[in-house]
Amino acid sequence: MLEEWILGVDMVSQGGFLDTRASYLIDIIISFLVTLPIATICSIFFVKRGYIKIHQFLQISLFFITIGSLSIFAYTVHYIEGFDYLIRKSSINPNMAFAILTIHVLSVITATMTWFLTIFYAINDKKRRALPGVYSGPHRRAGWRVLLSIVMVSITSLGIYWVLYIA
Repeated sequence: MLEEWILGVDMVSQGGFLDTRASYLIDIIISFLVTLPIATICSIFFVKRGYIKIHQFLQISLFFITIGSLSIFAYTVHYIEGFDYLIRKSSINPNMAFAILTIHVLSVITATMTWFLTIFYAINDKKRRALPGVYSGPHRRAGWRVLLSIVMVSITSLGIYWVLYIA
């Protein structure tokens, strides 16, 4: 299993630490996704204090950790545990669950594309010595859009978690 390869432990069959039907691995991932907006805000505070390298490192690290977490979450839900099985165990109407899943997928796609493009343009602008500087304003606005989309991913992840493992 994927969890055994990554962590050396079978974390799907064990119950998680949040006292729901979710596995330990899913609880770790949802905890990360809930704290992601806080980590992103901390990264923004670093850049406001002039620690640009720390901000850059945090944003790139958080981006790749988020991509990995969301990928493992999707793989676990759809292939290991089975989405249909989880929906049958839930007390939520399957149509409502599908609507929440659709909103979640759209918010994840929007967030990852926005975040990737912001990082990509920031790296290119830094190479041209236009950041910090000429493009600081547009980068700041893009950063706030990324933060908003990260908050949406966190909220919709909690919604999916609630539908699949609590309700």
